[in-house]
Amino acid sequence: MENSKLKYISGILIFLCSLYSCVREEVDHTKMVVEGWIDAEKHPIVMLHTSYSLSLSEPDSTTLLDVLEQHMVLFGKVVIFDGEASVILTGRVDTNYLPPYIYTTTKMRGEVGKSYSLHATYKSFSAKSKTIIPEKAIFDSIRTNINNRKVNVIGYANQLELGEPYIIMARTTNDKQYKICPMGAFRASQKQLKLTINNPINFTGEGMMLQTLFPQTDSIDIVIKFAKVGEAEYQFWDSYIAQNLTQGLFFMETHSNIISNIQDGNGYWCGMGASEYTIQLDRDSLYQYSRL
Repeated sequence: MENSKLKYISGILIFLCSLYSCVREEVDHTKMVVEGWIDAEKHPIVMLHTSYSLSLSEPDSTTLLDVLEQHMVLFGKVVIFDGEASVILTGRVDTNYLPPYIYTTTKMRGEVGKSYSLHATYKSFSAKSKTIIPEKAIFDSIRTNINNRKVNVIGYANQLELGEPYIIMARTTNDKQYKICPMGAFRASQKQLKLTINNPINFTGEGMMLQTLFPQTDSIDIVIKFAKVGEAEYQFWDSYIAQNLTQGLFFMETHSNIISNIQDGNGYWCGMGASEYTIQLDRDSLYQYSRL
């Protein structure tokens, strides 16, 4: 129970890092922040909140719940157009995500090669973006090697497109929300690559620093997402990872080099040609996958 509380608090802190724009003067830099994606064969998911300029005059009594309540967008409107029809997404509470409120629909599934235009509105905010779902990225095999109770996870991809952008994400089987892996955005330098899958997950809930290797455990499995993405989406993830490596905060005003593909806002709207793989962390294993 205590570990789950720590994980929750840690997750909230990560969310706040994505929320805050910290400045030393009382200037309002508030923008709509969009976190959204649509995978091939999956329904779209979008989360909305507003960025926040934290001044030195901020009351010490401000709590995490205060910030969540003030900056989650609960009654926005999200419309997605797929080139043929527009669908209004439905908002609902879902504690599997942070922020714990998502907009989604069962009336639309992603299709490879299709473009999806997003328009999110709330009060005076209006944010737009467009994304395309590329062909699926596929691992031919994944190997796990255990040493000193740490698990090295290696993916082998044999048919990559040279120069094209890809991302790697991970989550536990208890979660729904993926996290981008450290060094998890890259361009294919060869058609065949051996890719180290670094750990983006805080398994213990203690502190904010993550370990590169996964911990050996028989209590939980992980799911790896391997996706091909568009150029603008790659620029977002690559700059986001670079910022994290320098211990920057997501959407922090002084760290403006995170490249967003959201017009009149921050964040990302990302079409993914994605494949997903469930991996056990309790033994050395070789997982081999056939191409359909």
